[in-house]
Amino acid sequence: MKKMLAEIPLFEGFSEEQLDQLIRVGIRRKLPKGTYLFREGEVADAMYVLLDGRTRSLTSDNLGKEFVFKIGEPGDIFGEISLIDGEPRGWTTQVDEDAEVLMISRQDFLRLLMETPEMKDLVIKNLARIVRRLQHTMKSLALLDVYGRVRALFESMATVIDGQEMIEQPLTQQAIADRVGSSREMIARILKELVFGGYIKLENKKIIILQKLPIRY
Repeated sequence: MKKMLAEIPLFEGFSEEQLDQLIRVGIRRKLPKGTYLFREGEVADAMYVLLDGRTRSLTSDNLGKEFVFKIGEPGDIFGEISLIDGEPRGWTTQVDEDAEVLMISRQDFLRLLMETPEMKDLVIKNLARIVRRLQHTMKSLALLDVYGRVRALFESMATVIDGQEMIEQPLTQQAIADRVGSSREMIARILKELVFGGYIKLENKKIIILQKLPIRY
């Protein structure tokens, strides 16, 4: 677990002792599929490190349409920003596959920062790095069309299994549309063109990438 924590951007540069302090104040919890870590608008009382399983982070509009912008994998952290600034949750995070998390309460985390100035300084620096990375990501996404966002999503999810590049996690057309902010009809058209062009193959609910996707299509 310590190695996993050390790789989280918020805890970058933490010493072994500081990581041990986080683990000591944390509570391990097993959560079944469908459980909410937190909902949009709630008061922040804890942050969560995903140790096992999968989550989905989403937001919705006034009409109830959901936009899933992140699928959480082991090693991801959730709720840390609201935990620090005390503002309500900006989105909802729900368990998508039975999960185990390390829950660190706001009270315990802020106490650690107050008692350990070095830890507090590291968190401030790491937050600045995170903001810069988000700015770069937002700039890139703003310049991409729907296909560009689909391509970026596929590249971020692709893994190599038995020498074959693929997206192993089952993705429906609607799930892809939710993540890239488009309609299911547009995604269906893009997938059809990629299959026709010999770039991907759809097999057993998996997307197999046959060759590098073109920058534009």
